[in-house]
Parts: sequence; C-alpha cells; structure tokens
Amino acid sequence: MNISRLVFIAALLAAVAPARAAAQSLQRPHSQEFENCLKEFSACDRTVLNAEERQVVRRAAQERNFVDCFYGSFDCDTKQLNVDQQHEITRENHDRNLQNCMDGIGACEPGSLSAGEQQEVAQAAHIRNLQTCLEGEGDCDQVHLNAEEKQQVSDAKHDGNLQNCLEGMSMCDRTQLSRQEQHDVSEAMHDRNLSDCIDGYGGCDFARLTAIEKQETVRAARDRKLEN
Repeated sequence: MNISRLVFIAALLAAVAPARAAAQSLQRPHSQEFENCLKEFSACDRTVLNAEERQVVRRAAQERNFVDCFYGSFDCDTKQLNVDQQHEITRENHDRNLQNCMDGIGACEPGSLSAGEQQEVAQAAHIRNLQTCLEGEGDCDQVHLNAEEKQQVSDAKHDGNLQNCLEGMSMCDRTQLSRQEQHDVSEAMHDRNLSDCIDGYGGCDFARLTAIEKQETVRAARDRKLEN
C-alpha cells in the first residue's frame, strides 16, 4: 500500500469520527441530555435545553455549591452564595470550629471564639486532661490540676496498681501497698494457684499448697482420670 493511499484512509477516518460523535449526540434522548446537565456530567450540552430546564440546572448547581460550602468542602465557591446562605455558612463554620476546640481535635481557631466560648473550651480541655490522668494513659499534665484532683489521680493510680497485683499482672509494685493490701494480694495469689492445681493447669505450684489442699488436688486429678 503506497503512502498516498494511507494518507487518504487517514483523512477519511478523521472525517468520519466527528460525524459519528454527532450522530451519537443526536441519538441521545433529550431527557438524557437534561440529566447529564443536572448532574454536571461532562457530556452535558446546554444548548439543547430550554429556558426552564436551564434554570433548573442552574438551581441544582447552586444547591450543590451551598452543600459544599456548608460542609467545608474545597469545591465551595462563596461568590455563588446569597446573603442568607453566607450567614448560614458563617454560623456553621463557627459552630464547627467551636466543636473542634471543645473536642480538642481537628482545626481549632480560638481567636474566632467569644470570651464565654473560650472559657468553655478551657474547661473542656481541663476535664480531658484530668480524665487522662485518672486513666493513666496518654499525656497527663498534673501541673494544671488542683490539690483535690491530684489526690484523685494518686488514688486512682494506687487502686490500679492494687488491682494489677490482685490479678497477678506483671505491672504490679507491691512496695506501694499497705500491709493489709499485701496480705490480700498473697491470698489472691494462693487462691489462683490452688485453682490451677485443682483444675490441672500447668501453672500449679504444688509445694505452696497446704496438706488438705494437696489431698483435694490429688482427688481432683483422680476424678478427671476416671472421667476420661
């Protein structure tokens, strides 16, 4: 095939492509064109819409823009908002900023808050810090706690350590326990060991049992063997 023939075929295909696209556009129902424009699809051809349809499409675009602005989307175009919408968006942005400041998450601009709101935010931050200190997790700043709150945190820390010791957890500091608490921890440890021995668990320390408990453990082991 010579070059002139190839050039002719290429030119023919280039001429057919627009004609085919135009034919497809003509074949597309008017309702489909209207829907494409209503949803802002790239295939929208507004020239085929009547005045009423163009107005509907314009209102739909304005509503979408308002929703984008309301939720702080980057697609928001504030120039398209009317006065009432601008006021509503301003209130929504203020409320969103206040909520972020109250929760201590997200973007917070304290300078945009009133004196009363700033006081509420400071109180919320204080409560979050106190809760963090009481739970013993996260960054606790005891500097900002009063004497009563510091005592509450100290008591909570002591109770947590006692509970760890009673449950045989590794994070247990028995030096922080009173004599009675140390006795309670020893009793809890003995009871766990006895339970392990009776149930036949590997954690059993037979030597720590009393004579009666040893007999009970042997009897339990014999019963399990008979059952099997």
